[in-house]
Amino acid sequence: MISLFKPRPLIEPTSADWIFEAFEWALRYFDHDEFFNRSRLIQPTNDFFAGNVNSIHDKAENIFRHTLNYAGLTHWPFQLQKPELFQALPPHQLALSSVQRNSIIKNLPSIASEAPLFISYNPQQTLKPEDLSSTFAHVMAQHLIVQSQQFPPGGPEYFAEGSEVLAIFMGFGVMFANSAYTFRGGCGSCYNGQANRQATLSEDEVIFCLALYCRLKQIPTAEATRHLKKHLKSGFKRALRQINKQAESLDKLLSFDRI
Repeated sequence: MISLFKPRPLIEPTSADWIFEAFEWALRYFDHDEFFNRSRLIQPTNDFFAGNVNSIHDKAENIFRHTLNYAGLTHWPFQLQKPELFQALPPHQLALSSVQRNSIIKNLPSIASEAPLFISYNPQQTLKPEDLSSTFAHVMAQHLIVQSQQFPPGGPEYFAEGSEVLAIFMGFGVMFANSAYTFRGGCGSCYNGQANRQATLSEDEVIFCLALYCRLKQIPTAEATRHLKKHLKSGFKRALRQINKQAESLDKLLSFDRI
């Protein structure tokens, strides 16, 4: 009878194993010191995204600048461009000896570039700042991978999934979890599909990534879930239980903090 009440894991073991591998990849190639000592769990509050705006572009620019700062990439040549001016072109390769993220503590010099790395936005997404910040973080993570040429476990075919994990690794897990799925509601009159983030990982997989981030950084559950959507909080606790059962994989990730 006891086995009937045994809690089920939040995600399939194969998915959990891949996420552990993806975090190991991120720690190995994208600054483990930044992760353990300086990255923050970004919350969808005015404290994190303060600013006065007078237009749609001002709002997008404010969210973009905060996101860039929290990602530790203010020394990279990213530039936000208005949608009507944006052309989706392959990014040029920067001259990088290694992928350096943090610009807050190390005071790194700006990366020289002949042309900016342009990022744009959907004006509809300014109605949902969480989705817009998550989208910006996801695109920034994609640029990190492209510039480093260090593809996630599984290779280039897992580029979209790996870049989502990398953005969560940079501290945007709560934002990604809250924007992973949007309910249409009863009549659908308030639903705006253009405002939503285009997710690759499932909602449960994002929650698992967020829980792993918090477990590695010893962030209390109450702090991690304070701004999570209500229906996601139980999943976070299930993810922590699943993570804690994979002690060998967890210790392998924690060992990067001892390097």
